[in-house]
Amino acid sequence: MDKLKIMRYLIFTLVIIIMQSCSLSKKEQAELILINGNIYTVNENFDKAQAFAVKNGRFLAVGANEDILELYESKNVVDAKNQTILPGLIDAHCHFFGLGMAMQNLDLEGSRSFRELVEKVIAYQKEKDPKIIFGRGWDQNDWEQKVFPTKDTLDLLFPNTPVILRRIDGHALLVNQKALELAGIDGNTKVSGGEIIKKDNKVTGVLIDNAMDLVYRVFPERDRKKEIKALLDAEKICFSLGLTTVDDAGLDKRTIDLIDSLQQKDLLKIRMYAMVSATEDNLDFYLKNGIIKTENMGTRTASW
Repeated sequence: MDKLKIMRYLIFTLVIIIMQSCSLSKKEQAELILINGNIYTVNENFDKAQAFAVKNGRFLAVGANEDILELYESKNVVDAKNQTILPGLIDAHCHFFGLGMAMQNLDLEGSRSFRELVEKVIAYQKEKDPKIIFGRGWDQNDWEQKVFPTKDTLDLLFPNTPVILRRIDGHALLVNQKALELAGIDGNTKVSGGEIIKKDNKVTGVLIDNAMDLVYRVFPERDRKKEIKALLDAEKICFSLGLTTVDDAGLDKRTIDLIDSLQQKDLLKIRMYAMVSATEDNLDFYLKNGIIKTENMGTRTASW
């Protein structure tokens, strides 16, 4: 056999090997393959599976180990060692944005007395030295004396710093005299849909429902930088608990637009169903312009 025939034979053999190799490697590339899992699919039959393959953030397939490994390959193969794996959880009624905003301020949850609340405010002021002290989470029902507090102690400790402390349910504020003065609230102030609580005809510092708006008009708790951090912090907590979709019960247009813009830039990855707060401005806008519907966002023009 001359050199030319040998060369042709070798080339032919190489082509055959390459073709066979290609036919054997027609498996689709995945970013992740998980095997040996106790996987709950939550499909219509509530079937369980062992493995799945993922690409571009989406499931390619779910099934038995051998089926997945026959169809897909990946440099990232995880052995779940029979651990239980659930689909992303959905919170059907929460205050996702409120959670994030609360994380930016003084946390008063778990305060067992008004004295403990005051101690937390003092410590926060020493650590942060804020121009305005915002806090949330107190609940007088957790205290030995289950009555609304008064502002007297806060007036003595913080005569020049507005103190604004929201009750755990979001329906009441405890504020000091400095906050009341700057908000223009006194014993003659009238409010509809809320209450300015008084004792011996003096304002106690506790404001209920719409009366809180008189304070927030003067002391806006929100700015864009703070709101973005609030959303990202809330997302981090939700993801750590397996929540991948949340239904936020009560958002305004400003917040919904911010969430949508962050999702569009892939900065906020959690899926959101937004119940629009039933204010005149919100309803006028969404009833006229329609709801938002994207891959990660849906809205409804009602909240209760």
